[in-house]
Amino acid sequence: MDKLNLCSRQEQQFVLAKLDGKSNTQAAKDAEYSPRTAKEQGSRLLTRVHVIEAIEAGWIARGFSPQVVLAAIREMIDFDPDDVMSSVNEVVADVVEVLASTVLADVRLELEVAEEMLRDLPPVPDKPRRGRGRDPEPEPDPFEIERAVLEGEVARLRKRETLLAVQVRKNDHATVMEQRQVLKAVPYIDLDKVRQEGKSKFISNVKVNQHGRSIELISRKDVIQMAGQALGMFREHHVHTGPNGGPIQSETTFNPEKATGEQIADEYSKLLATLDQK
Repeated sequence: MDKLNLCSRQEQQFVLAKLDGKSNTQAAKDAEYSPRTAKEQGSRLLTRVHVIEAIEAGWIARGFSPQVVLAAIREMIDFDPDDVMSSVNEVVADVVEVLASTVLADVRLELEVAEEMLRDLPPVPDKPRRGRGRDPEPEPDPFEIERAVLEGEVARLRKRETLLAVQVRKNDHATVMEQRQVLKAVPYIDLDKVRQEGKSKFISNVKVNQHGRSIELISRKDVIQMAGQALGMFREHHVHTGPNGGPIQSETTFNPEKATGEQIADEYSKLLATLDQK
């Protein structure tokens, strides 16, 4: 690494630290610069041409030439995630189109069960008769909450039964959108396929969840951004404007001692115009 020999001892340590992936500040600290000024020193070192050339030469020596980097980015752009996808059938809740007559039959079955459960509950305790003297405390109903829930469910099902029955009466082939448990093919990234295709380097993260391993691949958007930055295609463009998008207004203080005759005459004209407006 001949370029490295052009650097001072501290600069060499900084270059080696950068090649190890250190931040500018940490690389400056590793190069024995003062921790108080390490941030400024790191930024300053990267303005020196021979330091930048030494870092670039180091990357090339480690196999990271611009051509190699661009080739790797191109490989990531050309990578099709569908090549490593598989699917598994899972029971999931989905909204599907169902015959109204089929839903009506299901509702009537639910209604029958709910009504039967309501009938099976013990009767509501009788309220004590009012008489002379102090009235006894009424006996609590231990099934009050369950009875209220079942009565509400029965009322809901009867209302739905009526609406569906009207639809079926009008049209035997009427359909409704209904949430049902259906068997659906759910895609997932197949780790075995990733390895077989030699694409393990495109895995960005592997998490373990209740269904097993969840594999995340590198984002195509991030890859395109890397390519654009490497090729200098993406550059920030800042436009500065004044209020409401107009030009920036600048004000200067008039100094008669340093002003030219033309400037004095101009200021005098502005003063006369202001007096006329008043």
